[in-house]
Amino acid sequence: MTLSAKLFSTFFVAICIPLFASSQATLRISQPSREQNNVSTSRQFIAGRTCVGCTVRINNDTVHVYSTGTFAVKYELSTGRNTYSVTATAPNGETYTKNITYYYNQPPAPSATSIFRIDYMEISPSGNLQLSEGDTLRIKMKGYPGQSASWFNDVPLREMPVSQTGGVPGYYSGMYVIQPRDSLLNGKIMVRLRKQSGETAILGSPYRYSVMHNEIPFTGRTIDNMTYLTASPHGDRLGPDKIGYLDKDVLLHIVGRQGDYYKVRLSSRTTAFIPEPLVDTDIPQEELPISIADDAKIWGDEKYDYVSVALSDKLPYTSTQLVSSRKIIIDIHGAYAEKGLSTLLQNTKEITSVAWGQPSPDVCRMVISLQHAPWGYQVYYDNNRITVKVKRVPQNLSLKNLVIGLDPGHGGSNPGATGLTGAVEKNMTLVLSLQLKTLLEKEGATVIMSRTTEKFVANEDRLSFFRRTNPDLLLSIHLNASGNPVDVYGTATYYKQPFCEPLNAAIHERLLQTGLYDFGNSPDFNFILNNPTEFPDALVETLFLSNPGDEEKVLDPAFQREIVTAIVEGVKDYLREVAAQR
Repeated sequence: MTLSAKLFSTFFVAICIPLFASSQATLRISQPSREQNNVSTSRQFIAGRTCVGCTVRINNDTVHVYSTGTFAVKYELSTGRNTYSVTATAPNGETYTKNITYYYNQPPAPSATSIFRIDYMEISPSGNLQLSEGDTLRIKMKGYPGQSASWFNDVPLREMPVSQTGGVPGYYSGMYVIQPRDSLLNGKIMVRLRKQSGETAILGSPYRYSVMHNEIPFTGRTIDNMTYLTASPHGDRLGPDKIGYLDKDVLLHIVGRQGDYYKVRLSSRTTAFIPEPLVDTDIPQEELPISIADDAKIWGDEKYDYVSVALSDKLPYTSTQLVSSRKIIIDIHGAYAEKGLSTLLQNTKEITSVAWGQPSPDVCRMVISLQHAPWGYQVYYDNNRITVKVKRVPQNLSLKNLVIGLDPGHGGSNPGATGLTGAVEKNMTLVLSLQLKTLLEKEGATVIMSRTTEKFVANEDRLSFFRRTNPDLLLSIHLNASGNPVDVYGTATYYKQPFCEPLNAAIHERLLQTGLYDFGNSPDFNFILNNPTEFPDALVETLFLSNPGDEEKVLDPAFQREIVTAIVEGVKDYLREVAAQR
């Protein structure tokens, strides 16, 4: 560890993990955050911190206190009032007590609507929508059972059998495909429930809808090479699942809108979504071009291999990799492959062949076969030529020949997780990353970092930085967190691109050898720094800061060294594995 890393680690412990004096009984409860709690689930946790050297009893049961003074226990509540007395006892016999009360009432079981009314409706897709011909709306509505129900254009809804509704009658469902005559005019969709007597209950949708009718296609162009496509306008805490990034000025056919996302038709069988701010629609609106892919070229220079093909415009594309068969697949949407596209290789060292195909009537596919499993590639436009720049596997696979990108997660106003001791993820990732930088540099690697001090760096800026500097490998260092401080712990790695799996697996295996629990090596993860295809990357969630046992480990300087050593050894294992496949 360098002197600066040692000083930072000592400084971190001093400011973020103040030790409570053992001569005085102290108690800080982090979970729950209040003394009186109304809850609807029976499983609850009591977690907090006492003075180092103190003992803790909850309702006369002694609980385990870690060396950091933290503790966490799990309880199954009974219905009604549940009271827990938490007592900390100092070595001198002094005590301090806090009382926590849970009021647990099971949520009532669903029941049939007892009066003539509509309770609610759920329409999918949800949100304020602009639709186009052929789009499908689906509805589920709950109301008074046994009646006639209808919605858009008086299309009837059927009452669902109770075998599909948990035994509760009065659920109605249906679907509607948008027709050329439909308009909606940014209005609400009305649902009606009718009695045989003619009495009617009406409920309007919470969102508004309109239908796009354009004589010529509505188009836009991507604003820069950080523009990305998503599979949906909705997602989890990391946002909608990203399909991939596009270059600047790519032409997109907009066929709808959901909330802040445009729906775009990539090709006749494929749609995607894109955030509205990432598309410039203030462009000349004209018929979509018919693009014949022609004039294919395949060549290599001193550093990279390339494949390019000419198009009539900059069309959208998607890509993936077949790792075991050593292939990169690029689909150009809206393009038609000219017969006899060139497969001639000129001075390539990594590319062994290129095959051209037409998997659907308006998708041109290039299948790039390689000497080795993919190491990374970039897709971009040179005028209207779509180009794939393929990275070659480094000739000398040792760390002293490589540039390693290192990303300490969070920072500044983005603190990340907080442990029971008060340890903050943004500080711990920097502590670990500075130590990791030192070890990598001792191996001879060149290390570039997204931050080296305690400051905020936007994730988009981190991604742009690494895509621009183009390291050989990228490691993003984080600590995990869960609302369950008792049962959820361990180490995990995450990746999105298939060709990144071997790197993550090698690091994960080494981390398990430190004795950490296996929380998995998980694919298809939507973290922003897992999305690029330019280089192999790994998201290393070292352990769970929310778990007191894991937190105790990561606050131990000796175990910190074990973690960073394991990561370096994992990278070396990966390099040896790649070298063995030559």
